Amino acid sequence: MADTLNGTPDFICSVSIERTERTGNAAPAPLSPLQVNAGIINGKELYVMPSSDADQALLRRVLAVYKRAGTGTFAMYARAVFLTTEATFYIVPEKTKDGRTLSRLDFAMPREVSHYSLTNSGRTANLGYSGSIWTDPHNQEVTRVLLQADDIPQDLGIKAVTQTVDYARVSILGIPVLLPLATDLTLRELSGRELRITGRFNDCHQFSYKRGEQFVENGLETMVSVSAPSPAPSSPAAAAPAPVSPPVVPQVLPSIVELLPPNTYFEMMLEDPIDERSTIEGTKLSFTVSRDIKKGGKVVVPMGAAATGHVTRILRQTYPFETGQKGYYLVGIQLETIDVGDRRFRMWANLERVGPPATQIGFVPLSVDPNRFGQFDDRQTLFVVPAAEHGESFLGIVSEFLRLGGHWKTYWTIVKPPA
Repeated sequence: MADTLNGTPDFICSVSIERTERTGNAAPAPLSPLQVNAGIINGKELYVMPSSDADQALLRRVLAVYKRAGTGTFAMYARAVFLTTEATFYIVPEKTKDGRTLSRLDFAMPREVSHYSLTNSGRTANLGYSGSIWTDPHNQEVTRVLLQADDIPQDLGIKAVTQTVDYARVSILGIPVLLPLATDLTLRELSGRELRITGRFNDCHQFSYKRGEQFVENGLETMVSVSAPSPAPSSPAAAAPAPVSPPVVPQVLPSIVELLPPNTYFEMMLEDPIDERSTIEGTKLSFTVSRDIKKGGKVVVPMGAAATGHVTRILRQTYPFETGQKGYYLVGIQLETIDVGDRRFRMWANLERVGPPATQIGFVPLSVDPNRFGQFDDRQTLFVVPAAEHGESFLGIVSEFLRLGGHWKTYWTIVKPPA
């Protein structure tokens, strides 16, 4: 699933939305249906704004319910569950569902690391959520994901929120990828009212930019800009993007070695995605310390401290594999600063290893860890890694696409500042 989420190109589908509303034990009353285009574009769940005023009003009503019930309906939760290490999983015996015998895996996403929130009348609460993942035992492909909000505060006026996403194989550019087939959202209020929105996805294909199209993000009321892809370069000189100067860090900042000695090992969460479509040399990166850093048994840098860095370079290379060439990327990363209390320090460190999803398709060539190449250990001599600048680390990604969603762990060691 992680490979699918990272390798699927931007796509757009025709979505048939149906809505019902009921109060108490009354039968559900159908509301006006809606036909709209939606998909994942530039890592966001976007809807194409319809041309008619009536359909625009309907879409805004749908998005208003989505906003109350969380963030996203058909992609964002999947990325959180499958592309981070925060959820806890529990194996459940196989069961028959929809006439098929499926494997089931339950999961729980704790509130402390969840980005899930419910909103009502201006009141917002961040919550944890839990659910189930059903897979086909023959090929281990995900067929359905169900989630529900946990421990909803009563002052939100919401009793329960349940969402399901069904998946199926769809061919895009001749390659079968796993995409949402249908979604179902049920929101129950303490007043007894129940709102239900279902959507079915058809005609899914790779997204292509059309001039004049307007988009709105799921749960938001503001328009989102989507730019056309850059034209193919006509000369080698035009092939490289215009260089972007790395952020300038004032030299007056004290070094982190005033707090922590060299070789101190620590972990941080990389909050931003790394994507070849939007990430270039100089792109800013933000990190959050995910575990207290101690010295002599005393917490020196607390969990939650914010750090910054930037991308130094992105190299697209190939190596011989079986009967042809296989692509891989080298992403240069350099840390800059870290805020500890009201003080800011200059930071120098080497990347030692990374957490999912990068561990499944990547390696860290300059790490001192003997397992730095992971599943690619037998091919490490085929990778070409340039000399690194002081404090620069490389992350290698063996994939035809460089599309790593944000919020994954990175592990570092402090190094001495340059002379």
